[in-house]
Amino acid sequence: MGSSLGQAKSIFYFDVCGQVNTEKTLELAVQRAQELGIKKLVVASETGLSALKAVEALRNTGMDLVVVTSAAGTEVEKTVIGNLQIGIPDKAIWTKLEKSGAQIIRATDPFYNIGAALEQHGTLTLATLVRLVLKIVSSGVAICVGATLMATDSGKVRKGEEIVPVAGSWVGLDTAVVMQAANSVDFFKRGAVQVKEIICKPRNPAYSWPVNQKDWIGDLKLYKKFAK
Repeated sequence: MGSSLGQAKSIFYFDVCGQVNTEKTLELAVQRAQELGIKKLVVASETGLSALKAVEALRNTGMDLVVVTSAAGTEVEKTVIGNLQIGIPDKAIWTKLEKSGAQIIRATDPFYNIGAALEQHGTLTLATLVRLVLKIVSSGVAICVGATLMATDSGKVRKGEEIVPVAGSWVGLDTAVVMQAANSVDFFKRGAVQVKEIICKPRNPAYSWPVNQKDWIGDLKLYKKFAK
């Protein structure tokens, strides 16, 4: 419903965080992108499995897929399935994504940068503070913003361009937003970074760590091949 003051839009709230929401998140993200005429979906994917799902979701839509992942050699330590290797370490998955036409960015998240190791010693860096504040909305929103900055810095999206970034809580997808792209150096510049719409997110963004299959639900068997 519209009015002279604006438009009413719906937001889909997931009951829980996690990989169980991946397909629905992509469905909602693609639907809203098409409504707005947005041509680029930016998907944060650490193993490549969510990115492969996005390839299927975008088939015959005419939209471009930009996949954002962590730097080579990165791992998430001491998860319930072991140390999870991220940064799309599987060469077969990487090749399949490239052959599908996806553009892949492997880089360091600006919110988890050179000062990340300081967190282990209790030092609160500016990047950490920004990430924690964004997580109040959801972990996925924090990653959507970071992925947008990384995609802009790499030149895969244009500064000022409207895109739909998609991310999640740990692995899988559960959050999608509409954003204005911006470079990381302009993060604190007024009006540069804008979250224009929230398409979907977990209603309760907090989840236990390690995950407990109650407030975070997903099929962890899919990810065991990436753990050691």
